[in-house]
Amino acid sequence: ADGFAEIGAEIDALVDATVPLGEQIGFARVEFQKFMEGTAEGLADLESQIIDIGHKFGFTGEQALGAGAKMAQLKTILGDGEAVAAATEMGIQFGMISGLETRDAMTRLINLQQQTQFMYGNLTKAQYENLTTQQKANQIRATSIEIMNQLNTVENRSAATLNQMTFVMNQFAAQAHLAGDSIAEMAAMSATLIEAGEEQGKAGRALRMVYARIGADTSGAATMLEDMGIAVKNVDGSTRSLTEIMTDLSVGTRNSSEETKRLIAQTIAGNNHYVRFLKLLENFASSASPDKPLTGQLYYDT
Repeated sequence: ADGFAEIGAEIDALVDATVPLGEQIGFARVEFQKFMEGTAEGLADLESQIIDIGHKFGFTGEQALGAGAKMAQLKTILGDGEAVAAATEMGIQFGMISGLETRDAMTRLINLQQQTQFMYGNLTKAQYENLTTQQKANQIRATSIEIMNQLNTVENRSAATLNQMTFVMNQFAAQAHLAGDSIAEMAAMSATLIEAGEEQGKAGRALRMVYARIGADTSGAATMLEDMGIAVKNVDGSTRSLTEIMTDLSVGTRNSSEETKRLIAQTIAGNNHYVRFLKLLENFASSASPDKPLTGQLYYDT
């Protein structure tokens, strides 16, 4: 009886050690399959591929499938199979270099993709959709690595973290993308305001407001810039990037009084955000000198 009791205790311990793990990965599989609905063919192989990707970076199968499920939400945009696996791998890597939890990193990357379509690179959506599955995966890896390298460079050269910068960027990235600012320039502007002591949410709202006011000529923001000889539109009628506008403005206000700069900032950014706009303008101006004209980049040139 004692012998059988000991065997039973060992079996109970084995069940307690394995069943919860099996349940967790089972739930992760269900979640992943839910978002990959309609792509049952090859689903088991894709699950194994994503689990293997997770293992390479020291993640459990549950964590890897959880990350894959998050990226699978973009399958209608990025494509199935290899494309989802590639996006999952990039998301895991982004989490590791940013210090974010994997799911949070996935969310940040997805938000940035939704606003800027950076994973398409220089391709249009139609051109991307005409690629093969493997070509899509290669495109996602190449563009994601390039963007992560740019973001990491800005982080290395500033006191701002990737966590902080991407939080700020996701407040205004859509507007900045439409205006033609690159992700590197968005990151540089975000890092500048963070270093100046601005809260992430307020910094992002301030930049979003600036884009909106210039684009809609709110309170004569665009008109004032035009009167100063600073173009706000390109030849084709599209809005110039904020980086270009700020470059010209910093040169135009180099010898202006603080009062004049304040009035300009209030017109462009509004009363609630003009101080943040002034901080941004100061960083553009500080990089200029008689011997080194502005290059259109902030201090954190990527």
